[in-house]
Amino acid sequence: MEEKENGQFTAREIFTQADSLREILRRAESRQRDLASVLPLSRYAEIVFTGCGSSYHISLCAARAWQQLTGRRTLALPSSELLHFPESYLGRESAPLVFAISRSGGTDETLLVVERLRSYCRTTVIAVVAQEGTPLGRSADAELAFVECHERSIVTTQAFTGMLYGLLLLGDSLGGLYHASELRRIPDLVKSSLTAHESLVRPMGEANRFRRFVFLGSGPLYGLAAEAALKMTEMALTPAHFYHTLEFRHGPKLIVSPETLAVILVSRPERAYLPLLMEEIADLGGEVLLIADGEVESSGSRISFAAEMMDDIFLPVLFAPVVQQLAFWRAMARGHDPDRPPTLVRTVKLSRQTAPERSAD
Repeated sequence: MEEKENGQFTAREIFTQADSLREILRRAESRQRDLASVLPLSRYAEIVFTGCGSSYHISLCAARAWQQLTGRRTLALPSSELLHFPESYLGRESAPLVFAISRSGGTDETLLVVERLRSYCRTTVIAVVAQEGTPLGRSADAELAFVECHERSIVTTQAFTGMLYGLLLLGDSLGGLYHASELRRIPDLVKSSLTAHESLVRPMGEANRFRRFVFLGSGPLYGLAAEAALKMTEMALTPAHFYHTLEFRHGPKLIVSPETLAVILVSRPERAYLPLLMEEIADLGGEVLLIADGEVESSGSRISFAAEMMDDIFLPVLFAPVVQQLAFWRAMARGHDPDRPPTLVRTVKLSRQTAPERSAD
């Protein structure tokens, strides 16, 4: 067996992801042309994003963005939910456009939901994957293969950022290119962030005083809060929770202790309410890390992006590398190998007769 340093693949995939974002940007126009057979969007009354794990969290972020960018009705659902309860979300006479997202292109539930929807309603499927020649790609009507962000590690990092970025570029293009200048800046902002914020993120990840992490985000940032908690759980095997930002005040804040770090992903509409929330967390002994676009007042630690108040729907791509770094350094400090978390190595294929037990996707 090849000897390697723990976490080398994950580290490379986190810290070089700005390069893959640049390549995704370069290929954006050609990818839209690849979808000509399933366009225009006016053919569809609704757009559905679906996936499992990290791919579902991409769905949450992408659906919020596409609703705004295209003006079309959008849904984001876990593949298992759509597989077993399609009638709760889609009528039999509907004809949705479904983005089926899977880094590997072989996620069991996502493959099954494509089959299920084809028998349930008139479904058009676009596979969103990180490699070519996958079962999901072969079963779809069209494919977006983001090979630029293909990964060797089990835990999804740059593929989350890259596939989401590709979907945002596509959504803006189909919506009229009103945000093209903002989107073009993202690779450079990510590149500078990975260097500039390391001196704060690494010590917080390595700090022994933190035994519980809470990630808070609302609107377009809720999906990233869920993804951040998943990264901390998968990579570092550390208890992590996620909530809508202000919902945390109503009961969940009671988990806060001096061993808690609350990471708040700041959206513009909630800025005015943050001082009260931070005060309540501090009263319970917890610490706060704010991640925001632009300067924001905070008595605790903060990471600020100089993105000139970029639209909130694009912030998950900017903020994702920061929470990935945090989980990575937490894992390394605890002696875990982020490349191969022990609980995610074994996989069992799901069929109609078996129950799921899969690796991260």
